[in-house]
Amino acid sequence: MILLVVPISHTHYVMPPIGLGYLAAALRRGGFDEVVILDCVKEGLSFNGFRGFLERIKPRIVGFQIFSYDFDSVVKSIEIVKQLNHETKVLIGGAHVSATSALALEEIKQADYGFVGEGEIGLPMLAGRLLRDEQIPLENIPGLIWRENSSIRENARTGVEDLDSLGFQPWDLMPPASYPDNPQGGFYKRFPIAPISTTRGCPYLCTFCGSGVNMGHKLRFRSIDHVLDEMVMLRNDYGVGEFHIIDDMFNFYKERVFGFCQGIKDRKLDINYTFPNGLRLNQLDMEMLKIMKDTGAYAFTVGIESGSQRILDSMKKGLTLELIEEKVNLINSAGLEPSGFFIIGYPDETVDDINATINFAKRLRLKRAHFSNFLPLPGTEVTRKLIERGEIRRPDWGTLFYSKVPYAPKGITKKQLKRLQRRAFLEFYLRPRILLKLLSEIKSLRHLKMILIRAVDYLFRG
Repeated sequence: MILLVVPISHTHYVMPPIGLGYLAAALRRGGFDEVVILDCVKEGLSFNGFRGFLERIKPRIVGFQIFSYDFDSVVKSIEIVKQLNHETKVLIGGAHVSATSALALEEIKQADYGFVGEGEIGLPMLAGRLLRDEQIPLENIPGLIWRENSSIRENARTGVEDLDSLGFQPWDLMPPASYPDNPQGGFYKRFPIAPISTTRGCPYLCTFCGSGVNMGHKLRFRSIDHVLDEMVMLRNDYGVGEFHIIDDMFNFYKERVFGFCQGIKDRKLDINYTFPNGLRLNQLDMEMLKIMKDTGAYAFTVGIESGSQRILDSMKKGLTLELIEEKVNLINSAGLEPSGFFIIGYPDETVDDINATINFAKRLRLKRAHFSNFLPLPGTEVTRKLIERGEIRRPDWGTLFYSKVPYAPKGITKKQLKRLQRRAFLEFYLRPRILLKLLSEIKSLRHLKMILIRAVDYLFRG
């Protein structure tokens, strides 16, 4: 039995973990049929509940997906795994491990192996060695981090070029209807919802973003037919009515977007879709927006980040304030509803820069705005510079969460920064037009409760 785990976490949104799904699919192709995905957040498990689950299924391998803010939870969970059976092999992977590589294995001392980057090639090879005694040298397994005597070795990572070769997600291990109506963006039109990925990698070089660290800067694609075949299957077999396309760079090529939309028309797919991770603003035009709207797109999130041109340039966003406002107006003109991502407290920001961001967000024709405190994510360009300048050392991984304040620029205290984040949310949302629109989209009392919990987290925890 191989168990893949979404760890116990304080994150608010709960969606099928397609990163683990692709690993489970790779294991099945390798002949490992006994694979289980455990989403501790979805199941609402405590550490005692996690222990009980392990006692029931007795896995031989347990793999944890780790984001930096889950670090302490994963360490405690691994202790439980080893207490129950020290012979159980523990693997770690995901964004945090890809960004910190050997350091992750140094700090998580009871983990046996780790994977950096994409694990679909290497994981079945390691499972074959561990479970079937296959004679596969550890140094031949792509992306593997492993212990050799008193040292830690790291193999070169390998990205999958032919994304169609990964197949479909094993949706029987994570049926969309079994998940609560609590998606990443908080709002939706139809349920059940399925996240899908159509690309990997991002060619842009935004200084704060971990995408390139995890997936590389080379943009790789699934074929449109492969994506649509999976969507048709999910619609027919699982009743999925809405898709959340989680790509970092879905709209890089206009002709590909048109092929996707035309495929939806040709297959007469009755769906809605949106982009919770955002679309690239400078790639949008009216023709693209209209055909997307005609085929079920209803809301776009776009990465704006700052209302200060100086800070945008420092972030290497490749955008101007004028272009941002022009494209947001264009999205509205197409009958779509844009939301925006913003960052508060980026290095070298001043209070004036942050005030400019708040005022810019309010001036733009946005339905919603997400104001995240700056997170010095491991491996990113800006974090490396902060370390070089002596402004930060190894952060407390648990603070790398959107509602917390792990860093404040010089001249601003963390308490002051949290107050600015709180003011940004209140000034944006406590306007009648915005607030009434938000309330009109709440589906149920349970949905309202979830929105209120998120609001309290943003406003009062940090």
